[in-house]
Amino acid sequence: MLTLNLLKKELEMSRLQQKIGKEVEEKVNKQHRKFMLMEQLRVIKKELGLEKDDKEAMNDKFRTRLKDLVIPPNVKTVIDEELERLNVLEKHSAEFNICTNYLDWLTSLPWGKISEEKTDLHHAQEVLDEDHHGMEDIKKRILEFIAVSHLKKSTHGKILCFHGPPGVGKTSVAKSIARALNRE
Repeated sequence: MLTLNLLKKELEMSRLQQKIGKEVEEKVNKQHRKFMLMEQLRVIKKELGLEKDDKEAMNDKFRTRLKDLVIPPNVKTVIDEELERLNVLEKHSAEFNICTNYLDWLTSLPWGKISEEKTDLHHAQEVLDEDHHGMEDIKKRILEFIAVSHLKKSTHGKILCFHGPPGVGKTSVAKSIARALNRE
């Protein structure tokens, strides 16, 4: 009797393992088939010239952005190295995403675009008052910064550091300063 019960349990376990194995195999085969079909579709589209490879499209996007920018030689070298690296990386790797984000950031910067800076304190006061109610200490410090820049005729080497928890207005204050100084 005990042997019969053990055999029944073994038979149940064996059937369950077969069922699970079959389901897993079907799922793997389905995924493999889908992958193969997608790859074939991609190759056919590429052969027909209907669609560019994702890497090529990204590379073209970054190169198009770079066309009109005046980039320093050392930065151009870094960008070229990153573009070459992008071509070598697999598009599903984490490093591919890091590389594309870095290139996106580098190519979005306003290289070579210089706007004439306004150091008009009255205009700056109006912009800060218009954009931010309260914050008198911060606005006073920003106006001091602009006044010193105006007197020295240079803002080089000057840094304003904003710190605080998310949502307190650091970014909006920085945008207001940029607007007050006519910076992009």
